[in-house]
Amino acid sequence: MTSSEAPRNRKERRAQAKKDRTPTEIPLARPKQETSKGKTLLEIAEERKLLQTSKIGSPSITTTQINPDGSITELPDPTDASSTPYLDIFLYASSLILLHFTLTLLVHHQYATDPPALVPVFLASTVFSSAPWLILLLVAALHPRASHPLMQLVFAGMAIVAGAWLVKASNDEPYMAVMKKAPALGTLWVWGVVELRWEIAAACLAVTGAWGWWKGYGVW
Repeated sequence: MTSSEAPRNRKERRAQAKKDRTPTEIPLARPKQETSKGKTLLEIAEERKLLQTSKIGSPSITTTQINPDGSITELPDPTDASSTPYLDIFLYASSLILLHFTLTLLVHHQYATDPPALVPVFLASTVFSSAPWLILLLVAALHPRASHPLMQLVFAGMAIVAGAWLVKASNDEPYMAVMKKAPALGTLWVWGVVELRWEIAAACLAVTGAWGWWKGYGVW
């Protein structure tokens, strides 16, 4: 095929294009690294204290506040012991008061001849009883410090004594004594177990169960 002849098929066109191709002049020099006149992102982050660890953990939207100028302000620790958790105390005490009312309703239903009315039982266990106020005072005094080792020991003792006393009262004492003691003892028992760490709570339940088995008390 001469140079004056046009390529007739694809193979000849590829051969002609490869023959006529010339290498492109591309400079292989490395680009110049110009020094930036402004501040780097790392320097800006250090100036705004974005890389510093917060005293109460890693910075987050719950522990820090970003000001309009870009600076960060640490928020007070919600778990600080100096601040009293009023809402937590109220919710905890309310739950225990409802538990006390439920246990009162159950013992009335078990021993009374007629089905109990909710309103009289509720008034007797809340309005005309000192139990809710005692529960509120105990929760306010003990619950905020429940994680302390000494308080864990107190709750462990309370769980064991209240549990063993409840088992003994429900098996040996007359029904009138059970109706008076069971709601309070059951509330203290549940509260003590809930405040404990799970391994200590399991040990306390095991101690109470072993004591009941040793005394010969049955489940039914």
